[in-house]
Amino acid sequence: MLEVIHVSDTHFGPDRSLTIRGANAFERAEALVAAIRALPFVPDFIVHTGDVVNDPDPAAYALAAEVLADLPAPVYYATGNHDDVPMMRRTLAFGELESIAPESEDCLCYRITGSAGDKIEGFILDGKVPPSEGPHGYLGEAQINAVLDRITGTKPVAIFLHYPLVPIGSKWIDEHLLVTNGLAFQRAVMEKAGGYLRGIFSGHLHRGLTLYRDGVLHSGVSSPACEFSAAPGDTSCEFIPGGPIPFHHITFTKDATMVKAYSLPFSTGSPR
Repeated sequence: MLEVIHVSDTHFGPDRSLTIRGANAFERAEALVAAIRALPFVPDFIVHTGDVVNDPDPAAYALAAEVLADLPAPVYYATGNHDDVPMMRRTLAFGELESIAPESEDCLCYRITGSAGDKIEGFILDGKVPPSEGPHGYLGEAQINAVLDRITGTKPVAIFLHYPLVPIGSKWIDEHLLVTNGLAFQRAVMEKAGGYLRGIFSGHLHRGLTLYRDGVLHSGVSSPACEFSAAPGDTSCEFIPGGPIPFHHITFTKDATMVKAYSLPFSTGSPR
């Protein structure tokens, strides 16, 4: 059994004053960490699926590292569309891992190792494209092949990345925020992992998400900073500020994947 905490889209600024649609990103991230520390168990590891900062800035990553250092377990980070990989590598503390794609300064693609890696084949993928191309994601052939080569078909498999793979039924999101080759990647992983594929976990939408596509669980966690609208006919993104503090508790067992969503009240000045 593995107990995992999934967070995303903290959007730290370069100092404690940055607000996202009126919500103080620093204070809300502190409240997120405090809520995880208050859990009645210690997770095996924590995954942050990207947009650690709001803009790639060394001071923002330094502030993120200061706050997230209080998390009670090893942390694994995925690259969000707001992130900078070299800055992440220089500033953030990662859990034990094996880089699996050809080394690049601008790509975080790796397998979770250590004691957790003995129980699950967990992969962090990097779907970031150049900002000029937009906020969608794309998975290169090298990353896809690296993951497929390491799936043994003998252990549970979990995939973590910033961008959702498949349509969620909201027009603007489905046109702009997904991995453009996400369905092809899912089919390839399903073929290799079979019944061991336990879920694909993402952020980016600033919404909680649970859906099944071809029998595969897709689970997304919202942002502590603000939420996005996601109505079926939306042609633009509306922002919903000031919501509760979200994170997911994922339990992987031999036979099941269980996702428990936390949505906790926020009060200004929550203790760390």
